[in-house]
Amino acid sequence: MARAYRDPAGSAPPARGSSPRLPGSASRPAPDRARGASRPGPRDTAPLGGVRPGGRPPRFEFRGGGTTLAAMATGRMTLEQLMAALDMEAVPEDHALDSTLLPTLAPRVRRERKSSRPPEDQVDEHAADPAAEDQAGAKGAARSLSDRSLSDRPLSDRPPEELRSQGLRVKGPLAEGGMGRIDLAEQGGLRRDVALKTLRDEFLEPAFADRLLREARVLAQVEHPHVVPLYGLEADARNAPVLVMKRIEGVPWRRLIRDDAHPAFPADAEDRLAWHLHVLMDVCDAVHYAHSKGVLHLDLKPDNVMIGAFREVLLVDWGVAVCTDEAKRGWLPMADEVQEVLGTPAYLAPEMVDVARRALGPATDVYLLGATLYEILTGEPPHHGGSLQEMLYAAYEAEEPELPPEVPRELAAICRRAMAPEPDDRYASAEELRRALRGFLAHRSAAALVRKSRSALADLRQRVRAAVEEPTAPGQRIHARSDAENAAVQRAFARCRFGFVEARRQWPENEDAREGAREALRLMAEYHLHRGEAASAETLLLDLPEDDRRGRQLRAEAERQRREAARFERIGHEVTRDPGHVSRGRLLLGGALFVSLPILVAWGLNKGGIYGYRWWHTLLYDLLLAAFFGAGGIVGRGRLAANRRGQQLVLSLVFMALLATLLRMLSLAMGLWTLRSTAIELFFFGSGCVLAGLLADRRFYLAVPGLFLGAVLVLLLPADAQLWIGLAALAGPVPLAVAWMRRRNEAETNDSTSSPKGGAVS
Repeated sequence: MARAYRDPAGSAPPARGSSPRLPGSASRPAPDRARGASRPGPRDTAPLGGVRPGGRPPRFEFRGGGTTLAAMATGRMTLEQLMAALDMEAVPEDHALDSTLLPTLAPRVRRERKSSRPPEDQVDEHAADPAAEDQAGAKGAARSLSDRSLSDRPLSDRPPEELRSQGLRVKGPLAEGGMGRIDLAEQGGLRRDVALKTLRDEFLEPAFADRLLREARVLAQVEHPHVVPLYGLEADARNAPVLVMKRIEGVPWRRLIRDDAHPAFPADAEDRLAWHLHVLMDVCDAVHYAHSKGVLHLDLKPDNVMIGAFREVLLVDWGVAVCTDEAKRGWLPMADEVQEVLGTPAYLAPEMVDVARRALGPATDVYLLGATLYEILTGEPPHHGGSLQEMLYAAYEAEEPELPPEVPRELAAICRRAMAPEPDDRYASAEELRRALRGFLAHRSAAALVRKSRSALADLRQRVRAAVEEPTAPGQRIHARSDAENAAVQRAFARCRFGFVEARRQWPENEDAREGAREALRLMAEYHLHRGEAASAETLLLDLPEDDRRGRQLRAEAERQRREAARFERIGHEVTRDPGHVSRGRLLLGGALFVSLPILVAWGLNKGGIYGYRWWHTLLYDLLLAAFFGAGGIVGRGRLAANRRGQQLVLSLVFMALLATLLRMLSLAMGLWTLRSTAIELFFFGSGCVLAGLLADRRFYLAVPGLFLGAVLVLLLPADAQLWIGLAALAGPVPLAVAWMRRRNEAETNDSTSSPKGGAVS
């Protein structure tokens, strides 16, 4: 008749000091070779669980290796040194690289170890220690139970009748692993399907039975919504332990990670990344709860997470779990007792390969959670190699994971921190990792804004660099060079700055958004400075911190441009604000009358025969004209030359009169005595007005037609040369003088409409 499985360790955790040796240690009873166990085929070794050919069980040996152990503890090793430090004898040759390395079938560390237990021949077996007596009785029961199961009872694949009497009706197999199998059964009284996990016939060894029993104890410690529940512990006809567990109807998480179109995805899981991260957060919850109970999983990977048909997330396969709680020493396998490389090579933390490096602890599971996140982001485990040895060495080296550029920076930082080679550099707990993932999801919209803004920032950077590097001719108006290009720069800046600012509003701690906004400000300030818009640049630079090095350089350039703009502004005001223009108009009108009226009177007298022209008359008039303008400028300098503009115009009139006198003297020296030679002087005055119009005041153009026409008439009709000279002296300067006197408020109007704003040159 069926019975509950007799726990070799008793019903309560034994006292410290009575802990049994690790499964597979040298003191383990020798196996019974008469049962004819055979090595499993390749299909059976997916999760590592085979035995050596001929039924030889793996042995746990402590060999010399002191030098190699010292290398493990003190420095980095080569691949050859690491392999020399590990005993690979127990590992099946056809072990799958992405499968679990189980206890008793895993690489072992070669080293000498001094046990903390006293020698067995010194143990007082008669000491009055109830816990020790219970432990001793349990060990004896376990040995006799194992002996019976291996010799007195036949091995059979037939479902045991005893389970039926307990209300468990085996329906058939569900799955088969390395050392165990899982059958589907029905609990008759409850009419619910359950899963029965037990050992395969070729693994009916005390070590394997103990591992399965310890897995049951671990499951009993971690009752959590995301851990597959254990309903009970039974024994079959072979006296092998049978774990009665919840039947999981679902798929391994890994299939969904590898296939975005898998039908097991919930209908509302449109955002695949967010869905996977929520699953990982559920796993973190379960792991954190296990840590609170002192239990480390040590084999966290997507294959060990089942996704149910109704979104259930269940963490399974606690076969290599260990404990860190001293109160449970002897009841559960302890982390400091591990001398094998446990877990799955493709995901191992570095301290799982090099046990002398750091003790196993919660940080080890955090690394494995980070490795799972890595697979979510890349579709593959973090460690690679063409052989088990190469993969173990990749785990030992624990290089910083390379992630695709499209992975969000914050999520990449989370993954790298969780997979830090040193445990102290990782997240302090699975809960802290879960909170980091939750924070990323909460800020994901802000992160998306940052990514879009970075695209606009790249566009802005390219356009600003092109504008700054474009050669510019002296005096070229940069801001008017390309209105379309300027508008494109402004749009790129507006897009990236709005995105960064909005991302900062949603997530104030977002460093990427802060730095992106600062870079946009620097680029746009540089663009404004290139265009000579110092005030606009300074406005943008106000949002940069004072300690920003590039910001300080740009502020210095803006200040330099502002000083230069202020200097040009002063010059511009002197040119534009001209209070003496009316006085100059009057002076010019007086000069025109001073020249023209005597010449016209002389022409009339000449026609009446009263006056006759002499060569020195023209020279005298030129000298009197220069003296008139010079004296007028000196007498009325307070009004005529109130600023630099006025000074330049008055000096221009005086020098033109003097140059005309010199020109007359040159003509006389060349023998040009007649009035016809005055055409040269009229042409000279006209040319001077053209230059003055180009350089100083466009109203000088008003004098040009009369002067040029007078020169032509003097050449064509020299008989009336005095008439044409007098009329040219009126037709040329008078319109200019009238224009100056009439536009009395021109300076104030020009000042109000063209004054630069904010110190920028427009």
